[in-house]
Amino acid sequence: MNIYEKVLFSIAMLMSVILIAVLLRKVGIIKEEDGKLFANLVTHVTLPALVFSSLSHATIYAEYALMALLMVVAELISLVIAWTVGKKLQLRSTQMGAFMLTSAFGSSSFLGYALISEVFPKNINALTEAVIVSEVGVAPLVFTVGTMVAIYYGKADLAPKGRLLAITAFFKSPLFFSLIAGVLWSMLQLPIEGTLITPMFQLFEVISSANTFLIALTVGVLLHFSSLRSIAWMILFVILIKLILKPLMIWLPTLSMHLQDWQLQVLILEAAMPSALITVVFAKTYGCDAKLASKLIFATLIASSVTIILMLGLLTGS
Repeated sequence: MNIYEKVLFSIAMLMSVILIAVLLRKVGIIKEEDGKLFANLVTHVTLPALVFSSLSHATIYAEYALMALLMVVAELISLVIAWTVGKKLQLRSTQMGAFMLTSAFGSSSFLGYALISEVFPKNINALTEAVIVSEVGVAPLVFTVGTMVAIYYGKADLAPKGRLLAITAFFKSPLFFSLIAGVLWSMLQLPIEGTLITPMFQLFEVISSANTFLIALTVGVLLHFSSLRSIAWMILFVILIKLILKPLMIWLPTLSMHLQDWQLQVLILEAAMPSALITVVFAKTYGCDAKLASKLIFATLIASSVTIILMLGLLTGS
């Protein structure tokens, strides 16, 4: 199986899970109103378990810190570009939140890990780099800045000062505490095995294993294929920012770095991932346009089957 086939297979698998959720909604097994419940379960239960478990086991390698920083900078620039475009398109506040989230943050862990492990099956260092770039360069930013963006633009009924005040709710959330606990556990090098510790982490793994499916359910239950023409410009700009400009922003600084071919390929693959499914969960939880976010995510999934190969070929020569 060549790299193009591996990309198509991974994306098709993710799309299938989402479409199964759409089908479950169509036959009445789940309802659109359940999207709020699924989103709350993710943000309050499964995602905090996943964040703590992942970060507490992570080791921050100095040589990967710069790569993670490149991803952070690219995401912040993407947010600014998306905000500028959103202003030009005169998006409503709830639309702006969904547009910014899907333009900046990619599915670096769920899809990225699977794809990189397939593309580099015998390269442990490749997956290690992907984990560090994702857990240090993507996860903390999407769980902090991403959540704050969702809260700020989701509270359209509040004055700007009130929306800024609402952001402080993040610092009281299970997600914030799991983020801090995971970082401290890793930095203090606390044990991850032991008579009581091992069962504790096994419990977190069981809980976090439901995370991907619950996120896919959230996307699928909110995904409708009507009125796509009315958001055509938003779809085009999300594809441009997330799938084309972001990999370019990552690639430019690497021209002055001495990276091995596989290291550059991992960076470009991570940057070229479609929009993160978790963004629709944040949109639904905090009041942004979650239906719009679902459509934009699905659009980037389809487009990425072409753009990932295109950007990988143009920027790495592979």
